Amino acid sequence: MDFDKAKLVFKDYLKNYDLNDKKTKSKIVHTYGVVELSEYIAKDLGLDNENIELAKLIALLHDIGRFEEIRRYDNFVDKQIFDHANFGAKILFEDGMIRDFIEDDKYDSIIKKAIVNHSKYAIEEEGLSEQELLHSKIIRDSDKTDNIRRRAISGFEDISDTSESIIATQTITDKIFKDFMEHKTIVKNERKTFVDRWISYISFIFDYNFSSGLEYIKEKDYINMLVDKIDFQNEETRNGMEQIRECANEYIMEKIFKSLK
Repeated sequence: MDFDKAKLVFKDYLKNYDLNDKKTKSKIVHTYGVVELSEYIAKDLGLDNENIELAKLIALLHDIGRFEEIRRYDNFVDKQIFDHANFGAKILFEDGMIRDFIEDDKYDSIIKKAIVNHSKYAIEEEGLSEQELLHSKIIRDSDKTDNIRRRAISGFEDISDTSESIIATQTITDKIFKDFMEHKTIVKNERKTFVDRWISYISFIFDYNFSSGLEYIKEKDYINMLVDKIDFQNEETRNGMEQIRECANEYIMEKIFKSLK
């Protein structure tokens, strides 16, 4: 497995798209961020070099379908219109592009199933081998971690089409708040306000498979950074976000503590 070669193939593939487009740039940055985090998680799990390199390759390819989605729709659309994970699997395995990235086909099933599962609400575990499930879990954790990281450290103009001033005036939907406090990931189509959407990113922590991603988030202080990033104008929203901060930080600490036993 030659990951450096795969990176060159990926870079060449990107030439098919507008590299000056904001959304395209965003997905390129995200892809390399997920590669970095997949390596971090795989090493933390004590995996051998073969599986570390495989985790990195899956990360490199996990969002390959996003670029065509951007070109076709100029946005990230509903899955019923365009499922970027399934499209990525199609061009890689039905159209044969995977052989440009890796010559050996013995990893194909692992790569395909990890890519297809990375963006689902939950992993479809039935029929997965131990290694397929492992890599599906790694890519989901690294993908979520990078989405949290980027929103914590990036300027609003780089991560949202909505201004901070607009988000700051909005409120939290009761169901979204209740679900978060019950440690549930937020269902996308139940979000009503931009604050709900912001909370949904924090709720990613409730769907982690390994403690290493949560440890990374704690070490970097991303939960506090996300809550503090917006100067909420509504007092009820400010109070709600403080409860969300406390809930999230306590949850992360509890999960890390349990992993150490």
